[in-house]
Amino acid sequence: EAAAAGKLDPASAVTLAELEQYYLPGYDLGSHNRAVRELREKGRILPDPERILLEDVPWMMVRHSSNAAADYLQMLLGQAAIEATAVSLGLTEQTAPCTWLGQFMIMANHTRPGVNDRQAIEAYLADPDSYGADAALLTDAFVQDEAFRQAENEWHRDRRRPSVNTQRFFSHNLNAHGTANEYAALMARLAQNGLSNGDSSFLARRYLEWPMVYPDNQELFSNLGYKNGSLPGILNTVYYAYPLGEITPVVVVLFYKELPQRTYRQWRYSLPHDELARWLLADPQAIPALRQLVDPEN
Repeated sequence: EAAAAGKLDPASAVTLAELEQYYLPGYDLGSHNRAVRELREKGRILPDPERILLEDVPWMMVRHSSNAAADYLQMLLGQAAIEATAVSLGLTEQTAPCTWLGQFMIMANHTRPGVNDRQAIEAYLADPDSYGADAALLTDAFVQDEAFRQAENEWHRDRRRPSVNTQRFFSHNLNAHGTANEYAALMARLAQNGLSNGDSSFLARRYLEWPMVYPDNQELFSNLGYKNGSLPGILNTVYYAYPLGEITPVVVVLFYKELPQRTYRQWRYSLPHDELARWLLADPQAIPALRQLVDPEN
């Protein structure tokens, strides 16, 4: 939307050094580095200094779930614009998202080495406004202050905090929350070019439909849009698809929370929830049967 409105230029340059200012190593399962590596393999990185086009930053976020790319865009657009966009897209039950940097440093950071991380999070639960304010301050310090960033990176590398249990507690209580129904409506809207103008819809679908490079998807669908997400104990996946020959999209949204850690780790790598979603997309007549099985009273 910002690009279509002329507020951002997709052809402008972003240096890799600038993106690195938003990168906290060890907390994105290698996503950021994979994104940079693929851009390098595709010849998308320009030299002297190394830089990419702004249009590649959303691709890093959508295709590889780069936290650094997401945080760069959030800071570029501003918190107010992010929240207003969410509401305008119908995500009225969505809680305000903070940067990934801010979230991980709220859980644990080098300025409070002796504090119990669980107790610190519980204090933010009692005062949610301070959570948002402190997350913003920590993000700004990490991005703008090289000494702070270096100290934080070294501390996380040496201390391995926050722990998985701390991350699970934080994610279930303070991480941004939304509803499957609202995200299903959003995916249907995107699938039917329902943004404010044609250019915005085209750009959004171009990013989301990256899985169409795979022959298996081309055999089943004319278009398929996809985004997933994971945090300890949480797995989410959202799809829209047009089965071949169909003019009405099928939308599948699966949100899982409070998964046992062993199940979460297994599913994160074997992706049975994605296979369930793809089955439903290819055979949408199975959706009512599954709904009846899961929730027989409704």
